Amino acid sequence: MPRTSRTTLADKATRAIAVLTVSGLAGLAGWISYRHMVLLARRSGHSGIDAHAFPLTVDGLDLIGVLVLLADRRTGRRSGALPWTVLGIGAAASVVANIAVAPGNAVARAISGWSAIALLAAAKMLAHLFEPAQPSPATAAFRAEVPTARMAARHASTIPRRLPTGEAALARWRQIWHATRHLDAATAETAAAHGVSLRTLQFIRAAGEDGHLDPPSPPPRASTSGPIAPAASPARPGPRSAASGITT
Repeated sequence: MPRTSRTTLADKATRAIAVLTVSGLAGLAGWISYRHMVLLARRSGHSGIDAHAFPLTVDGLDLIGVLVLLADRRTGRRSGALPWTVLGIGAAASVVANIAVAPGNAVARAISGWSAIALLAAAKMLAHLFEPAQPSPATAAFRAEVPTARMAARHASTIPRRLPTGEAALARWRQIWHATRHLDAATAETAAAHGVSLRTLQFIRAAGEDGHLDPPSPPPRASTSGPIAPAASPARPGPRSAASGITT
Protein backbone atom coordinates (compact mmCIF):
# COMPACT_ATOMS: atom_id res chain seq x y z
CA MET A 1 0.00 0.00 0.00
CA PRO A 2 2.78 2.58 0.79
CA ARG A 3 4.37 1.82 -2.58
CA THR A 4 1.10 2.56 -4.36
CA SER A 5 0.76 5.86 -2.46
CA ARG A 6 4.31 6.89 -3.36
CA THR A 7 3.69 6.02 -7.00
CA THR A 8 0.50 8.07 -7.07
CA LEU A 9 2.23 11.02 -5.45
CA ALA A 10 5.09 10.79 -7.93
CA ASP A 11 2.66 10.70 -10.86
CA LYS A 12 0.85 13.78 -9.59
CA ALA A 13 4.11 15.64 -9.05
CA THR A 14 5.37 14.73 -12.52
CA ARG A 15 2.13 15.86 -14.10
CA ALA A 16 2.17 19.16 -12.20
CA ILE A 17 5.77 19.87 -13.21
CA ALA A 18 4.97 19.02 -16.85
CA VAL A 19 1.93 21.32 -16.87
CA LEU A 20 3.88 24.20 -15.33
CA THR A 21 6.83 23.76 -17.71
CA VAL A 22 4.72 23.51 -20.85
CA SER A 23 2.53 26.42 -19.72
CA GLY A 24 5.62 28.55 -19.14
CA LEU A 25 6.98 27.76 -22.59
CA ALA A 26 3.60 28.49 -24.18
CA GLY A 27 3.37 31.81 -22.33
CA LEU A 28 6.87 32.86 -23.37
CA ALA A 29 6.36 31.89 -27.02
CA GLY A 30 2.95 33.58 -27.04
CA TRP A 31 4.39 36.81 -25.65
CA ILE A 32 7.14 36.92 -28.29
CA SER A 33 4.64 36.17 -31.06
CA TYR A 34 2.31 38.82 -29.67
CA ARG A 35 5.01 41.53 -29.77
CA HIS A 36 6.04 40.54 -33.29
CA MET A 37 2.51 40.85 -34.62
CA VAL A 38 1.81 44.11 -32.79
CA LEU A 39 4.94 45.52 -34.44
CA LEU A 40 3.74 44.21 -37.82
CA ALA A 41 0.34 45.86 -37.34
CA ARG A 42 1.90 49.21 -36.41
CA ARG A 43 4.20 49.09 -39.42
CA SER A 44 1.13 48.54 -41.54
CA GLY A 45 -0.56 51.69 -40.18
CA HIS A 46 -2.73 50.19 -37.44
CA SER A 47 -2.65 51.37 -33.85
CA GLY A 48 -4.56 51.14 -30.61
CA ILE A 49 -6.98 48.27 -30.13
CA ASP A 50 -6.58 47.13 -33.74
CA ALA A 51 -2.84 46.56 -33.35
CA HIS A 52 -3.25 44.70 -30.06
CA ALA A 53 -6.21 42.60 -31.20
CA PHE A 54 -4.49 41.39 -34.38
CA PRO A 55 -2.14 38.86 -32.67
CA LEU A 56 -5.02 37.59 -30.53
CA THR A 57 -7.07 36.77 -33.61
CA VAL A 58 -4.14 35.01 -35.30
CA ASP A 59 -2.75 32.95 -32.44
CA GLY A 60 -6.29 32.58 -31.13
CA LEU A 61 -7.04 30.30 -34.08
CA ASP A 62 -4.32 27.94 -32.86
CA LEU A 63 -5.76 27.91 -29.37
CA ILE A 64 -9.38 27.31 -30.33
CA GLY A 65 -8.33 24.54 -32.73
CA VAL A 66 -6.36 22.80 -29.98
CA LEU A 67 -9.18 23.24 -27.44
CA VAL A 68 -11.85 21.85 -29.77
CA LEU A 69 -9.69 18.83 -30.56
CA LEU A 70 -9.13 18.28 -26.83
CA ALA A 71 -12.86 18.56 -26.07
CA ASP A 72 -13.69 16.08 -28.84
CA ARG A 73 -11.07 13.66 -27.55
CA ARG A 74 -12.39 13.80 -24.00
CA THR A 75 -16.01 13.24 -25.07
CA GLY A 76 -15.18 10.52 -27.61
CA ARG A 77 -16.61 12.55 -30.50
CA ARG A 78 -15.07 12.51 -33.98
CA SER A 79 -13.49 15.89 -34.71
CA GLY A 80 -13.74 16.02 -38.47
CA ALA A 81 -11.80 18.34 -40.74
CA LEU A 82 -12.92 21.74 -39.40
CA PRO A 83 -10.79 21.93 -36.21
CA TRP A 84 -7.72 20.72 -38.07
CA THR A 85 -8.34 23.25 -40.85
CA VAL A 86 -8.66 26.10 -38.34
CA LEU A 87 -5.53 24.94 -36.56
CA GLY A 88 -3.58 24.76 -39.80
CA ILE A 89 -4.69 28.21 -40.98
CA GLY A 90 -3.88 29.77 -37.61
CA ALA A 91 -0.44 28.16 -37.47
CA ALA A 92 0.44 29.22 -41.03
CA ALA A 93 -0.76 32.80 -40.44
CA SER A 94 1.19 33.04 -37.18
CA VAL A 95 4.42 31.82 -38.80
CA VAL A 96 4.05 34.22 -41.73
CA ALA A 97 3.24 37.18 -39.47
CA ASN A 98 6.23 36.49 -37.22
CA ILE A 99 8.60 36.13 -40.18
CA ALA A 100 7.32 39.35 -41.75
CA VAL A 101 8.85 41.56 -39.05
CA ALA A 102 12.33 40.01 -39.34
CA PRO A 103 15.17 41.55 -41.40
CA GLY A 104 15.81 40.15 -44.83
CA ASN A 105 18.10 37.22 -43.97
CA ALA A 106 17.33 33.55 -43.41
CA VAL A 107 18.67 33.32 -39.84
CA ALA A 108 16.68 36.31 -38.61
CA ARG A 109 13.52 35.02 -40.24
CA ALA A 110 13.99 31.54 -38.73
CA ILE A 111 14.48 33.05 -35.25
CA SER A 112 11.46 35.31 -35.65
CA GLY A 113 9.20 32.56 -36.94
CA TRP A 114 10.27 30.03 -34.33
CA SER A 115 8.08 31.61 -31.64
CA ALA A 116 4.94 30.70 -33.62
CA ILE A 117 6.08 27.09 -33.99
CA ALA A 118 6.98 26.90 -30.27
CA LEU A 119 3.57 28.29 -29.32
CA LEU A 120 1.75 25.72 -31.42
CA ALA A 121 3.86 22.85 -30.08
CA ALA A 122 3.43 23.95 -26.47
CA ALA A 123 -0.34 24.33 -26.89
CA LYS A 124 -0.62 20.83 -28.35
CA MET A 125 1.55 19.33 -25.60
CA LEU A 126 -0.47 21.10 -22.92
CA ALA A 127 -3.69 19.73 -24.39
CA HIS A 128 -2.12 16.28 -24.53
CA LEU A 129 -1.53 16.39 -20.78
CA PHE A 130 -5.27 16.80 -20.23
CA GLU A 131 -6.39 14.05 -22.59
CA PRO A 132 -8.17 11.10 -20.94
CA ALA A 133 -5.89 8.27 -19.93
CA GLN A 134 -6.25 5.13 -22.01
CA PRO A 135 -6.39 1.88 -19.99
CA SER A 136 -4.28 -1.06 -21.04
CA PRO A 137 -5.93 -3.60 -23.38
CA ALA A 138 -6.15 -6.18 -20.60
CA THR A 139 -7.80 -3.69 -18.23
CA ALA A 140 -10.25 -2.52 -20.87
CA ALA A 141 -11.20 -6.08 -21.76
CA PHE A 142 -11.73 -6.96 -18.09
CA ARG A 143 -13.90 -3.88 -17.50
CA ALA A 144 -16.04 -4.71 -20.50
CA GLU A 145 -16.25 -8.40 -19.70
CA VAL A 146 -17.28 -8.29 -16.04
CA PRO A 147 -20.49 -6.23 -16.42
CA THR A 148 -21.47 -8.28 -19.47
CA ALA A 149 -21.01 -11.55 -17.60
CA ARG A 150 -22.97 -10.27 -14.62
CA MET A 151 -25.83 -9.03 -16.79
CA ALA A 152 -25.93 -12.29 -18.72
CA ALA A 153 -26.05 -14.36 -15.53
CA ARG A 154 -28.75 -12.17 -14.01
CA HIS A 155 -30.73 -12.16 -17.24
CA ALA A 156 -30.54 -15.94 -17.62
CA SER A 157 -31.77 -16.45 -14.06
CA THR A 158 -34.87 -14.27 -14.57
CA ILE A 159 -36.03 -15.72 -17.90
CA PRO A 160 -37.86 -18.81 -16.55
CA ARG A 161 -39.72 -16.70 -13.98
CA ARG A 162 -40.95 -14.19 -16.56
CA LEU A 163 -42.24 -16.58 -19.17
CA PRO A 164 -46.04 -16.49 -19.69
CA THR A 165 -47.93 -19.20 -17.86
CA GLY A 166 -50.95 -19.24 -20.17
CA GLU A 167 -50.82 -21.35 -23.31
CA ALA A 168 -52.21 -18.55 -25.51
CA ALA A 169 -49.67 -15.98 -24.34
CA LEU A 170 -46.82 -18.48 -24.63
CA ALA A 171 -47.93 -19.39 -28.15
CA ARG A 172 -47.94 -15.69 -29.07
CA TRP A 173 -44.40 -15.31 -27.74
CA ARG A 174 -43.32 -18.29 -29.82
CA GLN A 175 -44.93 -16.74 -32.88
CA ILE A 176 -43.15 -13.40 -32.33
CA TRP A 177 -39.84 -15.18 -31.74
CA HIS A 178 -40.07 -17.19 -34.94
CA ALA A 179 -41.03 -14.03 -36.87
CA THR A 180 -38.11 -11.98 -35.54
CA ARG A 181 -35.34 -14.50 -34.92
CA HIS A 182 -33.65 -13.63 -38.23
CA LEU A 183 -33.20 -9.96 -37.27
CA ASP A 184 -29.87 -8.67 -36.03
CA ALA A 185 -31.45 -6.70 -33.18
CA ALA A 186 -34.82 -5.69 -31.81
CA THR A 187 -36.11 -2.29 -32.93
CA ALA A 188 -39.00 -0.10 -31.87
CA GLU A 189 -40.60 -0.45 -35.31
CA THR A 190 -40.53 -4.25 -35.14
CA ALA A 191 -41.96 -4.20 -31.62
CA ALA A 192 -44.80 -1.90 -32.72
CA ALA A 193 -45.53 -4.14 -35.70
CA HIS A 194 -46.07 -7.08 -33.33
CA GLY A 195 -48.02 -5.08 -30.77
CA VAL A 196 -45.48 -5.29 -27.93
CA SER A 197 -43.05 -2.88 -26.33
CA LEU A 198 -39.40 -2.81 -27.28
CA ARG A 199 -38.42 -4.16 -23.85
CA THR A 200 -40.84 -7.06 -24.23
CA LEU A 201 -39.52 -7.84 -27.71
CA GLN A 202 -35.96 -7.84 -26.39
CA PHE A 203 -36.95 -10.25 -23.65
CA ILE A 204 -38.80 -12.49 -26.12
CA ARG A 205 -35.68 -12.69 -28.28
CA ALA A 206 -33.51 -13.44 -25.24
CA ALA A 207 -35.88 -16.21 -24.16
CA GLY A 208 -35.91 -17.62 -27.67
CA GLU A 209 -32.13 -17.57 -27.95
CA ASP A 210 -31.93 -19.50 -24.68
CA GLY A 211 -34.28 -22.15 -26.05
CA HIS A 212 -37.28 -21.34 -23.85
CA LEU A 213 -39.57 -20.74 -26.85
CA ASP A 214 -38.77 -23.84 -28.85
CA PRO A 215 -41.87 -25.85 -29.84
CA PRO A 216 -42.72 -28.52 -27.28
CA SER A 217 -41.57 -32.02 -28.10
CA PRO A 218 -44.43 -34.38 -29.09
CA PRO A 219 -45.29 -37.04 -26.47
CA PRO A 220 -44.03 -40.55 -27.22
CA ARG A 221 -46.56 -42.73 -29.00
CA ALA A 222 -48.14 -45.53 -26.94
CA SER A 223 -47.85 -49.07 -28.35
CA THR A 224 -51.25 -50.35 -29.69
CA SER A 225 -50.27 -54.01 -29.92
CA GLY A 226 -50.03 -54.46 -26.18
CA PRO A 227 -47.67 -56.85 -24.43
CA ILE A 228 -46.79 -60.00 -26.26
CA ALA A 229 -48.22 -63.07 -24.53
CA PRO A 230 -45.85 -65.99 -24.07
CA ALA A 231 -46.38 -68.85 -26.45
CA ALA A 232 -48.32 -71.78 -25.02
CA SER A 233 -46.31 -74.94 -24.56
CA PRO A 234 -47.64 -78.09 -26.36
CA ALA A 235 -49.67 -80.50 -24.21
CA ARG A 236 -47.92 -83.69 -23.29
CA PRO A 237 -49.87 -86.97 -23.57
CA GLY A 238 -50.94 -88.48 -20.26
CA PRO A 239 -50.38 -92.13 -19.18
CA ARG A 240 -52.29 -94.70 -21.23
CA SER A 241 -54.68 -96.92 -19.32
CA ALA A 242 -54.10 -100.52 -20.13
CA ALA A 243 -57.73 -101.48 -19.57
CA SER A 244 -59.47 -98.87 -21.66
CA GLY A 245 -56.69 -97.78 -24.00
CA ILE A 246 -57.64 -94.11 -23.24
CA THR A 247 -54.98 -91.67 -22.66
CA THR A 248 -55.56 -89.57 -19.55
